[in-house]
Amino acid sequence: MSKNRKRLHTISLLGLFLALAILLNYVENFIPVLIPVPGVRLGLANTMGLILLFFFGKAEYGLIGFFRVLIVSLLFSGLFSAGFFLSLSGWFLSCIGCILLSYCKKLSIYSLSVASAILHGIGQILCACILYSSIYMLTYLPILLISGLITGIVIAKLSSLIIIRIAPYIKKENLYFFFQTHKSTKKNNRNYEE
Repeated sequence: MSKNRKRLHTISLLGLFLALAILLNYVENFIPVLIPVPGVRLGLANTMGLILLFFFGKAEYGLIGFFRVLIVSLLFSGLFSAGFFLSLSGWFLSCIGCILLSYCKKLSIYSLSVASAILHGIGQILCACILYSSIYMLTYLPILLISGLITGIVIAKLSSLIIIRIAPYIKKENLYFFFQTHKSTKKNNRNYEE
């Protein structure tokens, strides 16, 4: 495969992951939260981040995460709104923490996911303290730390299942191969059923 073609396939995959992250962020708004506390969310879009970190690297992980925050804010909450700054601060702290922790090869995807979720909550709380000029926002911290631990484990499990399923296709860095394989599998299944 030529260098330009390989680059095009990589950009296509990154675009696909970005689109999926935005979609998951939107879908999450319709999932009822067990704890009705502001800031507590499952974080489905973070599965795409962990997958990117696993298959591509730290730069792609950070870049796609930033674009996700930017595009989601443009579409739903408004650029430079309080929601944007809360999301950006949470993303920034979790991204920096996750990248630094990823250098430690002994850490599992669970450790990275939990750390990312907890740091995201801390980043949001610190930003809320600044935005609303209130130190009392720190009272939310224990709730966000506990929810970050739980959601981090759930997201890590989900991400690991996805990584196992798509690993054979991503390594080839060829979307054409990915879609052709699924197309031929469906065709074979149809023939078998007949």
